[in-house]
Amino acid sequence: MSILLKLKKVNLKYQTGKDTIKVLNNIDLITKKKETISIVGESGSGKTSLIMLIGGLEQATSGKIFFQDHEITKLNEDEVSAIRKKNIGIIFQSFYLIPNYTAVENVALTLELNKFKNPEKEAKLL
Repeated sequence: MSILLKLKKVNLKYQTGKDTIKVLNNIDLITKKKETISIVGESGSGKTSLIMLIGGLEQATSGKIFFQDHEITKLNEDEVSAIRKKNIGIIFQSFYLIPNYTAVENVALTLELNKFKNPEKEAKLL
């Protein structure tokens, strides 16, 4: 089975004034296509930060992240966004649905914006 996601020595640090906060330290991870994984840990352990890096929503301080053999850490925001648009689904803790739409209509709207044919029909299949 081929590799879907690979992280090599990924670090994430934040600078607040004179203080450096180390969020992730030398993370290595390999997942294969069709493999299911869980990211678990205590509050504040870096789970969300790791997911943000994997989804291309945050940039690593150092290290490399590969998605389907393409290094996304070298891509600009538009290039990462194009990969995310076609390959990565993200559900945020606060998911900001349009309140007067049904769940299917919320999904169909996203599919329509991404130029899917028959977005309502596709949304019902998801």
